[in-house]
Amino acid sequence: MAEELIYKDLAFKIRKCLMNVYNKLGPGFREETYKKALMKEFVNDNIPFSQEKPIPIKYDGDIIDEYRVDLVAFDKIILELKAVTEMHPMFEAQLLSYLKAANIKLGLLVNFRTDKLFIKRLVNPRLKESD
Repeated sequence: MAEELIYKDLAFKIRKCLMNVYNKLGPGFREETYKKALMKEFVNDNIPFSQEKPIPIKYDGDIIDEYRVDLVAFDKIILELKAVTEMHPMFEAQLLSYLKAANIKLGLLVNFRTDKLFIKRLVNPRLKESD
């Protein structure tokens, strides 16, 4: 039996918004433009989100740094948005680090600057389905 996708319905709603943004704007803008358009789509679709949510980075129990993620939807899915001509493995590593630090199960790595919208699901390897 195939494993059920984490947050399948929520991710589908997000993907719909991502596709709307891509279809309306195309691949030529900067990341911030896509983020603003996506936030407008989220508002229109009643998708709760936070922008630039701070993620504390802990080391030996102490907060030593803080990162801000592009968007968090439904308080459950991190969106890392890009508008680059070439995807780098570093982007996946970055999103996985955010998922681990935030203790969130699912992230979507998105690149708008391609001939076809790029969306990759990344699951936090530290969390099990039952968590």
